[in-house]
Amino acid sequence: MIKDGKKIEEAIIKSLEGEQDMEDLVGVIKSEMDDAKDFIHQVGAERAESTEYYLGNQPEGNSMQSEFVSTDVRESVLFMLPSIMRTFFGTKKIVEFVPKGPEDIDVAKQQTDYINYIIQQKNPGFQVLYDVFKDALVRKTGFVKVFWDDSITASTHEYTNIDPQSYQALIMDKNVEVVEESVTNETMVNIDPMTGEEIVQEIPTSYDLTIRRIKPKDQVCIESVPPEEILISRHARNIETASYVAHRMIKSVSDLVAMGYDEEEMEQYAGYGGSALDPESFEEQEARNPFDNMVYPDRNDAGGKDVLYVEHYLYYDFDDDGIDERIRVCTAGNGLEIINVEQWDELPICMFCPDPEPHTAIGSCPADYLKPIQAAKSQIMRDTLDSLGHSIFPRMGVVEGQVNIDDVLNTDIGQPIRMRAPGMVQPFAVPFVGKEAFPVLGYLDEAKENRTGVSKASAGLNADALQSSTSSAVSATMSGAQGRIELICRHFAEGGLKAMFKTVNSLVVKHQNAQDVFRLNDKFIPVDPRYWDADKDMIVNVAISKSSDEEKFQVLTSLAAKQEQIMQTLGPQNPLVSMQQYANTLTRMIEMAGFQDAQSFINTEVPPMPPQPQEPPKPDPAEMLAQAEAMKAQVSAQKAMIDAETDRMKIIMDDDRQRDIEEAQLRIKAIELQAKYGAQINIAEINAIMERDREGIRQNAKAQAQGLFTNNVPPQQNI
Repeated sequence: MIKDGKKIEEAIIKSLEGEQDMEDLVGVIKSEMDDAKDFIHQVGAERAESTEYYLGNQPEGNSMQSEFVSTDVRESVLFMLPSIMRTFFGTKKIVEFVPKGPEDIDVAKQQTDYINYIIQQKNPGFQVLYDVFKDALVRKTGFVKVFWDDSITASTHEYTNIDPQSYQALIMDKNVEVVEESVTNETMVNIDPMTGEEIVQEIPTSYDLTIRRIKPKDQVCIESVPPEEILISRHARNIETASYVAHRMIKSVSDLVAMGYDEEEMEQYAGYGGSALDPESFEEQEARNPFDNMVYPDRNDAGGKDVLYVEHYLYYDFDDDGIDERIRVCTAGNGLEIINVEQWDELPICMFCPDPEPHTAIGSCPADYLKPIQAAKSQIMRDTLDSLGHSIFPRMGVVEGQVNIDDVLNTDIGQPIRMRAPGMVQPFAVPFVGKEAFPVLGYLDEAKENRTGVSKASAGLNADALQSSTSSAVSATMSGAQGRIELICRHFAEGGLKAMFKTVNSLVVKHQNAQDVFRLNDKFIPVDPRYWDADKDMIVNVAISKSSDEEKFQVLTSLAAKQEQIMQTLGPQNPLVSMQQYANTLTRMIEMAGFQDAQSFINTEVPPMPPQPQEPPKPDPAEMLAQAEAMKAQVSAQKAMIDAETDRMKIIMDDDRQRDIEEAQLRIKAIELQAKYGAQINIAEINAIMERDREGIRQNAKAQAQGLFTNNVPPQQNI
């Protein structure tokens, strides 16, 4: 898109050099567009007819009196839509990015929350997808366009009597342009201290001004596109790989200027003729909106004039390397004048088809299967009503000139018929044969059920059928209808929804140049998509299963009870269930109950619990054996020491006892010698000698004990 007032020719010259290259590109575009228009117009005729059937305008009346139209298409579509919308919007998260590795867990969670916020909060996601799903069920395909909207919005504001500080703050805004202003001054008279002269000054006290605020949107924009605006190659197998896709729009000059194009250049292509896209699209557009005459009023102002603006997405050898790249070519006017060419990565258009046909871009829809049934039921009911009318109001045979014809034609109850003679009026009795058609109507209803899965029993409208059937039969009936709808949901999820979410993610990564803050669970979460990997192949998980909501709730209830039992038995930090997993179960139960904000009831994010004290590790058997051997050696050493000490004490005690005996005998001998010979004996000296010998014996015993311990016990080791 061209910005900052650049000339259109500059973008074209930069993209394609040479007049011949330009002519070749124009030729390719016109050829692809003409073929795609012819293909889409054939499909458009079927889509217009399906729309008429949905609105109850088809089939047209072809009976004598009754104009009854059955509404099978509308009834079936309106039955399917609530289940489809509940499938995708039953929870706060439409889709979920699933990480492929541990390093992607945090990023995937951020992507899930932020992308869902963009689609449901910053864009009318519910209304967009409702329109798309309805288009797909009735008109074969629904289209969503996802793009980065960098167009500018202009708004005018008037301010009166604002102070100078507010005035300065306002005009300092780079997005503000002053259109008109007036200032109110106050005269101040001061005295010059040097000269003593009076100095008169005008000091502004307030401002009145008109400003124009110009602000770029700079956000992802998601919008539903009418099917007739999209062109696709007839040879395409799917829209992602189609060689040519185009989006046709009627834009005003003002819209194109807001997109960044030059106003003077756009005025050259204005004056589209006041019609829709082309005459072939009238039928489809008029069928959808019968009150739209497809005529756009001509306006005198340049900004209000209409321009045919087409975005062409095709594969073309843009850089002459022999390989076609996807480019976007923007054209304006009936002549398809090229106004911009640039390389393009992702196709911004996502297609939803309820019943895709293999190897074909555009498949079928429930309306296609129901149109013949609706036409047959309408005709049968018309004939039945006509038969009933003839039975109630039969034709009359009259004798000309004998009956007042006005009386015969007057069908008011109780009105007389004037006749000149009896029997001049004879009714032709017509039997009612409509009851013969009732079995056929039953067969057609059965055929409708087989084609769509929609029935009174599956819708819960036939109480007799539900009460007279077994629970397994009722479950099979409900599952059959639900299975059809779930298959459609799976096609929507895998076909268009994945592409839409991945495109949103890619646009956010490429274009968002600042951190954003969004509200989640009553908390404001900062996020910076600039650091995401846009090319990472993330898995988009759409929660669709064959179980009903009631069955899912029962399973979750049983799961919650089992989780509680495990945590009560093994503790909150058991290896099977964490508190966060239990909170996830409760959150899902609250959401399935219809409450969108589970944070109002529980804390969906459980803070990590403090770690429990760890049990001491079990000792190694070898280590335990070594400790036992060391303990045994220590006990043996202690026993040896005790034994040695005991032996030492025994030696000393035996020595002391023997010496006491010898000492006593020595004293007796001394006394006897003194008495016999009268000689004086020094007993103290003898005692000293004996004590010296006693001490020597003790030291020797101690030394022997120490030597025994040293020789038999190894040194004690640290354990």
